[in-house]
Amino acid sequence: MRKTVPTKETGSIEEICTKVLHLMHATKHLDRSESMDKNKEDIYDRINSKIDADETVIRMRGNRKRLRFGYSAAACIAVLCMIATYQVGLRSQGGEPQQTEVELRVPYGILSEMTLPDGTRVVLNGGSRLTYSTPFGAERQVYLSGGGFFDVAKDEKHPFTVHSKNVSARVLGTRFAFNAYESDLYTVLTLEEGCVEALLSNEDMKKESILLTPAQQLVLDNHTGEFQRKNVNTAEYTSWKDGILHFRGETLHEIAVILERRFDVKIHVLTKEIGNDGYVAQFKYGENVEQILDKLSYKRSWKYAKREDGIEISER
Repeated sequence: MRKTVPTKETGSIEEICTKVLHLMHATKHLDRSESMDKNKEDIYDRINSKIDADETVIRMRGNRKRLRFGYSAAACIAVLCMIATYQVGLRSQGGEPQQTEVELRVPYGILSEMTLPDGTRVVLNGGSRLTYSTPFGAERQVYLSGGGFFDVAKDEKHPFTVHSKNVSARVLGTRFAFNAYESDLYTVLTLEEGCVEALLSNEDMKKESILLTPAQQLVLDNHTGEFQRKNVNTAEYTSWKDGILHFRGETLHEIAVILERRFDVKIHVLTKEIGNDGYVAQFKYGENVEQILDKLSYKRSWKYAKREDGIEISER
C-alpha cells in the first residue's frame, strides 16, 4: 500500500498529483485561457506549499523509512518537474489538440513509481529523466536517460518504444529493465517477460535489430558499439526497483556510482587500485549506505570516512 502524507490545508500528495493529471488531460480539449493559467499556477503553489510544510520529503536519508516514503515523495517532485516543463495543448485550426510535452525528472536518492496515460507502469531510478508526448500517437514513444523498469500495457495496435541515446526497445506489452545512463560505460536491457526488439544505433545512422526473449539481456558498450546477448537471472537486474541491490562483480568505482544514485551522497574513491576490485554481494531493502560500506570493506584493504562533501574511501 502506497503511503500518503497528510497535510493541514494542501491535501495529500496523491490528491495533488491526481488534480495535475486531470488538468493535463482537460487541456487537450480546451483553448488557452487566463482561468486555465490561474488553475495551473494554483496547483503549482500548492505543491510548493506541500514541500515547505513537510521537510521530511527532502531531508530523510538512507534508511528503510526513506525508501518506503520515496515513492510518494518522488511522485510530488516528479509532478513538480512535469509542471515546470508542461506545455498547454492548444486547438489547431482543424480543431485537433496539439500534443503536450511531459518531462519527469527523479533526483538522486529516490525511486519513483508512476503510471503513464496508456496504463504502463514505470519505476525510475535516482538521477533519471523520462520524456514523452501526450496523447500518444500511432506508436507510444518515450525517451529515457537513466534507469527505468517498464511494465508495458498491452496494445497490439500501438507499439511501445523506449528510446535511449544508443538503444531503443520496441514492445507490444512486456516487463523489462533498461539501464541507460549516458555517463555509464554500458547500456543494459534486461527482459523479464514478453518479447523486445532492441534497435542499436551506430555512427552510420543505421539500426541493427536484436530480438530478446525472457531471461535474456543485451549489453552494449557505449564507446565501442560492441554488444552481447546473454541469458541471466533477471531478478538480479530488476530488484533495484524494490530497493534491493545486487552486485555481480562490479568494481568499487562502479558501486560508488550506484550508491550515489541510491542515497544522494557523493563518494570519493581516492586510489585507482582499490577502486578496481570486484565485489559479489546482495543488500536487502532498507540498508543504508554506511551499512553497505561496512560490509563491503570487511577484510578489505580500504576504509571509509564521512566528510563535509560526502564519503571518502581510502587505503587502511
